[in-house]
Amino acid sequence: MDNQIIFIRIADECDTKYVDEIIEETYLSAIARKTGIARRTFAAVAEKIAAGKAVIAVTSGGEWVGFSYFETWEDDRFVSNSGLIVAPRFRNSGVAAAIKNKVFKLS
Repeated sequence: MDNQIIFIRIADECDTKYVDEIIEETYLSAIARKTGIARRTFAAVAEKIAAGKAVIAVTSGGEWVGFSYFETWEDDRFVSNSGLIVAPRFRNSGVAAAIKNKVFKLS
């Protein structure tokens, strides 16, 4: 990882350009860890972004770093944070903890 600044913020519709990469990395990570994470669709991830229920991390150069979202149900009485993924080259750098912190505050 070079010395780029990493921005962690609420995702907006401009961030849908990263959705394919987020989906693919989530899938590859599930395979590598032998977990049963369901493969997300473009529409599902884009919907979380459009609804303001997602946090994204990107570099100052526009490279995708990480992502997470939250879901609510029963008229927003319950919430869960999900979909946390960090691009491999940015793992073990504290980005996941910062994304979690931001998504917890948002949710």
